[in-house]
Amino acid sequence: MSQYLLAALCFVGYLTIYYLVGVAVSKILKLDNNPVRQLLVGMFAYGILFFIYVLPLKFMIVPVNVIGKIWVVILGLLCLFIVVTLRKYMAKGLKKWAAYIKKNKTAAIVVGLFTAFQVTFVEIYCRLVAGYNQVWFVGWVSNGVLHNELMTYDVVTGGPLSVFPNDRYLCTFLDHSAVICRIFHIHPMVEVRTVLTGIFVLVQCLVIWELAKCIGKGRQDRSILAFLLYWGVRNAMVGSQLLPSYYTFFRTYEGKGFVMNVPIPLMMLIMWKMYDKPEKTKYLWESVVIIWGSMTYSLSMMFTYPFVLAAYIPFMLAKKDGRKYMFRNIVVIGLECLVFFGIYYLGRIGILDLTIRR
Repeated sequence: MSQYLLAALCFVGYLTIYYLVGVAVSKILKLDNNPVRQLLVGMFAYGILFFIYVLPLKFMIVPVNVIGKIWVVILGLLCLFIVVTLRKYMAKGLKKWAAYIKKNKTAAIVVGLFTAFQVTFVEIYCRLVAGYNQVWFVGWVSNGVLHNELMTYDVVTGGPLSVFPNDRYLCTFLDHSAVICRIFHIHPMVEVRTVLTGIFVLVQCLVIWELAKCIGKGRQDRSILAFLLYWGVRNAMVGSQLLPSYYTFFRTYEGKGFVMNVPIPLMMLIMWKMYDKPEKTKYLWESVVIIWGSMTYSLSMMFTYPFVLAAYIPFMLAKKDGRKYMFRNIVVIGLECLVFFGIYYLGRIGILDLTIRR
């Protein structure tokens, strides 16, 4: 089958799975029945599910093709169960979303066209042809397909590793790409630099639109202006390697490029919601899902989120009503980051045994 067709099917398949998982999470945690937000939170929840599934199998050196076949069955049954049990809930959310689009046609057209343009432009014209980091993100997937093992071969020398890399083994989105490539015969370059690139740019636009809606406070014109102004400024600063816009265009498929452009602004949106209604636990649990899920893309987020929380502290001190709930939110999110730091540190000092045993 053509790699172009496989890429298109994979792209649509990812979005469908993210949405279905997000529907289940929103129902369980009593989040908003909003298809866009469900797709976003579903992306992180799906990453957590695969993380829980694949991590022990990775340590046991289970072949990638076996991991993939079992996962396809599990995922198929899960999606079928969600559709059967939550079809009415899904229909209600989609109906509400369709009504919103009908009422805000101008916004839907502008945001839709811009998103399509952004995804197409990045896919066709923005390719970093040289760069050491490509070795990591394409190399791990390629090794997984070639050797039928996950993260057991060095991406630079090609030789077998004696231990799992402490700073990489928790980033299971690379393992997922290897599984997909091995099972469905998609080339690693197509999966990483085409499918994931398109997905990452799309969800960036969706997150920023959700933020723009909050800034616009119900006014379509203000929301559109905020959305376009953000992207206008972002895209104008694409030349700096230190800014998120550089990763949007040239290194989109990298874990750190994803986390700086999707979960961080999404967390800012949720913290905005938590400030308005700090007593609502649904926003806290949504944060927990997003933070854990983002760790499966880049472990550096265990250091980044505390800085995001630091910006939350002045607002907590200034708000008299609900201060104890805001403090609770900071503590829970901080502890979650601390858990991942603890795991990382245990591996770094050798207490956590990362030896590869074949």
